[in-house]
Amino acid sequence: MPGYTRRQLKEDKFAETAQGAALWATGHRQTVIWTVGLVLIAVLLTAGVITWRSRQSDQANTELSAAMRTFDAQLVPAGSPSPAEDAGPTFPTMADRAKAAQKQFKAIADKYSTVSPGRIARYMSGIALIQAGDKTGAEQELKTAANFSDKDVAALAKMALASTYRGTNRAPEAIAIYKDLSEHPTVTVSKSQAQLELAEMYESTDPQQAALIYQQLQKDDPRSPAAQLASQKMAKSK
Repeated sequence: MPGYTRRQLKEDKFAETAQGAALWATGHRQTVIWTVGLVLIAVLLTAGVITWRSRQSDQANTELSAAMRTFDAQLVPAGSPSPAEDAGPTFPTMADRAKAAQKQFKAIADKYSTVSPGRIARYMSGIALIQAGDKTGAEQELKTAANFSDKDVAALAKMALASTYRGTNRAPEAIAIYKDLSEHPTVTVSKSQAQLELAEMYESTDPQQAALIYQQLQKDDPRSPAAQLASQKMAKSK
């Protein structure tokens, strides 16, 4: 992704843990140059933009890492023994933790919307809202992230959005997303992942269609984890 270096990917906890969501490449622009003067101006402007975006990404990545620590903070229910002093922030419930993290994610997303960590933060804002129980707010945030030009983050948002639709009895919308993702795989969401989710949805409504998808997964790559899972699903259905 633009402004996201390999070193930052290693340092960023989200990038290390979220389905390879860290593999983004820096974008490139093409400029038509007509004179030597314009060439010089273009070079200077490009250097300035790259420097600015790099600083923005560094700052956003630092804040995103802090928000992720909140999102993963220890839960200590009321009445439990107090954790060690160096345990970091704690929360009594998952909802409380999610609400605190979501505020951080949203602030990052609003402030750094033009760089990759800001886009990740928008996606994570939606995820945090799901954990907080705010399905309406989660859908809004995930829809925003699903429309990003960054296809890797957008794919993750679409998967989460489809899951939200499944949980609110909106199967047709979820199916449409899974089909789209299977036809347009990315680094973060493979074709087989989308197909597995789609087949799982069909298990209760159209078992024959589910079986066809599982059989195709087995045929495409028999040794893959997706094929093995498909085999298990087929065995259970018999």
